[in-house]
Amino acid sequence: MRFRHLRTVTAAACTVFSAGCVTNPGNPAGDSSNQVRQLFASDDPCSNNARNIGIAGGVLAGLVLGKTLGNGKTESLAAGALVGGLIGGLIGSDMDRKRCELSKVAKQFDLAITFSPIDANGEVQTTADIQSKRVDTASSPQNPVGTVLTVRDKGGSTGHFESGSDQLTPKAREYFAVIAEQYSAEKMLDGQSDAKRRDAVGKQVAQRRIFLIGHTDDTGSSQLNASLSERRARSVASYLKQRGIQEDSLYFQGAGETLPIADNRSDSGRAENRRVEMIEVADEAGFKKYLEARKPNYQFYRPTEVTPVAVATATEPSKPAASVVKPVATGPKLASNSKSKKNAAAIETSSTTKANPPPLPIINFGGVPYSPMDATMNVGSLIPEKSKFSLMSKAYAADTVVLSDCTRDRPRSTGSVKSLRDGKVYKTNEYLPQLYGKTWASNVNGNLVVINHLAVLRDGGTPANLPEFKVYSQYQAANPKKPEVNEESPVNSYLVGQGVLYRMFPRGDGGLKCVDVLLAADGSTTAKDGKLVYGAGASNFVANFKPQMQ
Repeated sequence: MRFRHLRTVTAAACTVFSAGCVTNPGNPAGDSSNQVRQLFASDDPCSNNARNIGIAGGVLAGLVLGKTLGNGKTESLAAGALVGGLIGGLIGSDMDRKRCELSKVAKQFDLAITFSPIDANGEVQTTADIQSKRVDTASSPQNPVGTVLTVRDKGGSTGHFESGSDQLTPKAREYFAVIAEQYSAEKMLDGQSDAKRRDAVGKQVAQRRIFLIGHTDDTGSSQLNASLSERRARSVASYLKQRGIQEDSLYFQGAGETLPIADNRSDSGRAENRRVEMIEVADEAGFKKYLEARKPNYQFYRPTEVTPVAVATATEPSKPAASVVKPVATGPKLASNSKSKKNAAAIETSSTTKANPPPLPIINFGGVPYSPMDATMNVGSLIPEKSKFSLMSKAYAADTVVLSDCTRDRPRSTGSVKSLRDGKVYKTNEYLPQLYGKTWASNVNGNLVVINHLAVLRDGGTPANLPEFKVYSQYQAANPKKPEVNEESPVNSYLVGQGVLYRMFPRGDGGLKCVDVLLAADGSTTAKDGKLVYGAGASNFVANFKPQMQ
């Protein structure tokens, strides 16, 4: 590509705006890094960072397009660069205006407001992310395609709503009205007298998506948190509509506790997590990329504060009811070791006493006595490994829910992305490889364990639906019978270094406590690892479970 035209074309693109870019600062080499920071990563909320990044990214994108369509001719390169710089600069200038005005809103209403750009890959860029990247003529910053506005009350409460309510407080209505004004088409057109520029802004307004997300901390019921946060997100979206934002562009979601930005173990962390986010992206493609790119900060998930699962010992064997049938010789079996056989014998031969009434019948999966070591899998690192994670204490890191076994976790509810116009769920057909609603199954000590409709979305690695979980005790293909376990189980799924951790929480039929399955993210049809935790009374066990896609 003829990059010798880049400086001239960039300078031409910058003349579109009232304040031009610096294309050749002429500073000594020692000041170049500071010059770059002021252009692209200034701490000043009223800087022109987004505009400068938009121009640079738009010019480069225009040059690529001009080369493709114009066979590298100078005229085509110049035209592509000018158009790209114009569009990128307009979007960036509007981001700069919003950031500056919203910093004033934060001071006026004593709010904690952050304003972060979204890059072309759909990833949110913090100030630290931007400042850590070297920006020069060989490596320009990515053209921003959207922004994330986070609004939180400094007092540490939800602030925007009364406790337990989804109605905005009078104060919240006041500042959300000012925020809505900054996103209105009229405000975006202010100062745009040129017909071409006004037309470009009008088209941009028609294509954009505005996404409201309600968030809570992890205290209380996860399901109630998700439900309340969804009603609150819808309430803010509806209010923005009242204030003139086009309804077709508005979407909302109640994320509940599932997308924390701070550690839920502290009061200050929980206060940060109680927030409303307002995401604006340029178009439908950018919206999809944002949804696919966002990943929960798993390190901020708190382990459940419950009585730990009891450990089965030789002196405290499990006492199932006599109705539990021994595995039949003709049924399919997995290889078992002497430890498993000894445990199975203890389950089948132990008697009950009047002082200790028999627990509910359990299915014998041929496992070993429960211990955290036996129940925990090597899932690899957390994804993504955020910078905050590296600053957490080793004790917190070791106590992370995802790196523990399933007994330390609980179902975490989140709402779907929905359109304000009709309330319909925003559909996506993007699933992780092989995880698109198929059946996975395995035989565990003569019992057929089946997971139907196992599906995981690319959007944060979240479950697409509740799986259908079945267990056929002492299964015989020639003599099928009804499953002893047949339910839709609550499920969490986590993107981890080794793939996808798929974690189910059965209601307890057959003695099942929880189930972990480690699935590959590369399309493999056999699970990498898996654990079944089951038992009754004070005795619990762990069995290996590695299902295959059927």
